[in-house]
Amino acid sequence: MQFQVSARLWRPKTFEEVVGQKHLIRILKNSVSGGKAAQAYLFSGIRGVGKTSVARILAKAINCTDTEKPPCNVCTSCREIIENRSVDVMEIDGASNTHVEDVHHLREKAQYLPLSGKYKVYIIDEVHMLSNAAFNALLKTLEEPPSHLVFILATTEAHKIPTTILSRCQHLIFRRVTRVEIEAQLRKIVLQENIEMSDGVITFIAKASEGSMRDALSLLDQAMAYSSTRMTEDDLAILFGRAAGTTFHSLISAIAEKNAKGLLSLAQEIENNGYDLRQFLTDWIEYLRHLIVMKNIKSADSLIDLPDEEKKEIEKESALFSQEALQSFFSIFVTLQEDIRNAPRPHLLLEVAFIKAILIADLTPIAQIIEKMEAMTTGMAVGAKAFSPIQKPNIAPVAADIPVRPHALPWEKNALKDTPLQPTINPVPKDSDADLWKTLLQEVKGARPNLASYLGQGGLQQVSEKTIQLIFSEESSFLISLVDKEENKKWLRPLIKRCFNRDLELDLQSTIKEKTKIQVTSKDSPFVQEALKIFSGAIVWSN
Repeated sequence: MQFQVSARLWRPKTFEEVVGQKHLIRILKNSVSGGKAAQAYLFSGIRGVGKTSVARILAKAINCTDTEKPPCNVCTSCREIIENRSVDVMEIDGASNTHVEDVHHLREKAQYLPLSGKYKVYIIDEVHMLSNAAFNALLKTLEEPPSHLVFILATTEAHKIPTTILSRCQHLIFRRVTRVEIEAQLRKIVLQENIEMSDGVITFIAKASEGSMRDALSLLDQAMAYSSTRMTEDDLAILFGRAAGTTFHSLISAIAEKNAKGLLSLAQEIENNGYDLRQFLTDWIEYLRHLIVMKNIKSADSLIDLPDEEKKEIEKESALFSQEALQSFFSIFVTLQEDIRNAPRPHLLLEVAFIKAILIADLTPIAQIIEKMEAMTTGMAVGAKAFSPIQKPNIAPVAADIPVRPHALPWEKNALKDTPLQPTINPVPKDSDADLWKTLLQEVKGARPNLASYLGQGGLQQVSEKTIQLIFSEESSFLISLVDKEENKKWLRPLIKRCFNRDLELDLQSTIKEKTKIQVTSKDSPFVQEALKIFSGAIVWSN
């Protein structure tokens, strides 16, 4: 028996055999059973999704003598259409009959009644290839078609059809066949053909078909011709010029292990195997998407169209990276897709992107850094007794704090001679105020832990009638600007009033010492110049 390609051998012959177009099949079956078939249809969609196959089935169904379940594929009308010898069903290639004369010839034939069936059916494939004059000639027939005539127009580019034609057709849009539906059909075929094929290989073929059932069947024939024994994904990768899952696993392992040499070797392998780089990036970005989905969603099996073994592998790989790292990987390679359009050596950009992925994988997530910083600052607050709320009073900065060198110059001693040597000690807060402050901090911590952490760095100095004074060390003085925001003060006011039973404002102070000012009589004095170097002082001229 002569070999027949799978796309023709497994071409659907009934509505039930059509893969992936249930929404359209329901419309057509109801139209046929109710005797309400339209006189002009437009089938649009990508290649290989069943447009002409469904057109043939519809032509058989409206002419079938079996009214119970048309088409029966047994009656004379059905057999004639199946065997391409029906005079009532004409298939016309729009790409080969683009001229207005071809349409005039069609219109002349259309006037005659069908010889054996109920309807005369014209199936025009790739109808968008007709010229404007041909469309105009066809328009008159579509406006007032004879009752015995049905047009079925098929196209992959519906946007090229004039609106005058579109408005006179029932437009049915064929969608891409899902990977799951293609895989199910391929498994059915290999089972009936007694072909040994793993789930991974079937998935690879379904993925490479990109939603076209006819392409999937053609790739199946190609794979069977390549290897009569058991096929592997690597075999198909070489055959189809597309990277297999094993390549992606190797890439992920190399990035996780920070193996730059291994990554560059894989990039070289991608180039040497002749993979289309844009197609490779499309597949690689989809793989990164699977990792992100698995990282973020529990029980994500239904969201990833891959075999169970592959899903388990992806789940393990997603645990190797932080969520931020995976998002960064995705952004790097999405950007790379745009960058390679005009690059003279796109594979060099791929190598650099792989190295960048290694660097990103080694970065600590921002959330972890903030968490560690907060833990460190909290520990510092507990250990810094000088700024704990009650244990030690704070000493206000005075001139006596200025350091004096052991061998001070005479002018230095004179300048400091009249400086008070006793520090000023501010009052210690009362026990009740300290307890209320602790209570306030606990309430703030429950709602805004970061703000509570900032406030905790300040030592409670005193609570007066109008203010709560906090003293921050020189190291933590930068927190004053973070606390002293209007939104924070507005949020704290009612909380402070509830805890202290009165309106109070925060008085935030720092222990940073001001620069010493020394009065001198001559700016050219060597002593002045020495002082300026030692203390970074400013000159104030006395009157």
